[in-house]
Amino acid sequence: MTEWEYAKKIIETIEYHGGEAYIVGGAVRDYVLGSLPDDIDLATSLFPEEVMTLFPKSVPTGIEHGTVTVILNHHPFEVTTFRSEGSYSDSRRPDHVALGVSLEEDLLRRDFTMNAMAFHDGQVVDLFGGQHDLEERIIRTVGSPYERFGEDALRIMRALRFMSQLDFTLHEELRHAANRLGHRLEHIAMERIAIEFEKLLTGPAYRRALGEMIELGIHHYLPNVSTELMRCVQEDVRTPVNAVSGWALFIYHAKDEDWLLPWKRSNTIKREARTLARLCEVGLDTMTVYLTDEHTLSTYFRMNGESDRSHELKQSLPMKSRKEMMFNGRDALELGARGETIKHLLADLEQRVVLQEVPNHETVLKEEAKRWLQRAGVS
Repeated sequence: MTEWEYAKKIIETIEYHGGEAYIVGGAVRDYVLGSLPDDIDLATSLFPEEVMTLFPKSVPTGIEHGTVTVILNHHPFEVTTFRSEGSYSDSRRPDHVALGVSLEEDLLRRDFTMNAMAFHDGQVVDLFGGQHDLEERIIRTVGSPYERFGEDALRIMRALRFMSQLDFTLHEELRHAANRLGHRLEHIAMERIAIEFEKLLTGPAYRRALGEMIELGIHHYLPNVSTELMRCVQEDVRTPVNAVSGWALFIYHAKDEDWLLPWKRSNTIKREARTLARLCEVGLDTMTVYLTDEHTLSTYFRMNGESDRSHELKQSLPMKSRKEMMFNGRDALELGARGETIKHLLADLEQRVVLQEVPNHETVLKEEAKRWLQRAGVS
């Protein structure tokens, strides 16, 4: 069964027990655009406790906001009770949620018209002109953009992200509201902003979206970002193929390995982004290939629009890591090396083996180590 067939089964079960249920949100948007996404959310007139009685395998993942996760044959679906929302005093979550409202009231609380449609039995329920806006390739809020952005300023970043992903244009009133309310992004958790920005950077129209951010002044409310830096990334011929490569371009043009710190990304992301930024700076040589993991090399080739030669280059090396070198720290100790001297000796031998200046042979490396220690005045 496909995800849509599983979703239909949930809807049929709810309807059999007297409730209403619809596929909602991004899945409907993508359906109207011609694709069948795997990530499907549903909305229902039933309350969470009622949903859980109908589906033995369900988890109260957000029951305070009316959401349970229904699991059918290991396929999870978020099922949320129709709800309306109060004000957003923390610019993230509504102060109160009212369950048991109509479908119209539920759709009215959503961000953009293209995300405020519902799907049921082959029919799209479109109360706010979402299909028209998709046809016109326009991003427009449900109701006043000042109200929507006032509730949650992250929606400004989401609008720009969708602009990048779909190559759409922002509605003029939305643009004015984003310009006026952009300062509210300073009150949004950086992790939330970073996730939207990563999605923007990997969209096909990311250059347009970056240009729109500059035009609206949104970049002034992002950490370590200047107009000049945004322009440099926008004009760079390399193309981000994932979040890490997008961050790498900012680090490269900022010429600061710590540029990403205030964005609150994981250590893994920061480390790989720094590596990619250095590759953008120095290009590839034998030692760089040796010191860079294959996944990161692959990203480097793809962001440069080149065929991926990462595996081929790795395979051509005389060894893949220092563990394969036929001389180690114990061997150095036997020759009289101590402390930092061992570190420098191994690094020198490692580089010479990788560059194929000496073969990776136990006897040869031992003799080379003796000569190195003699020059260092150790033996």
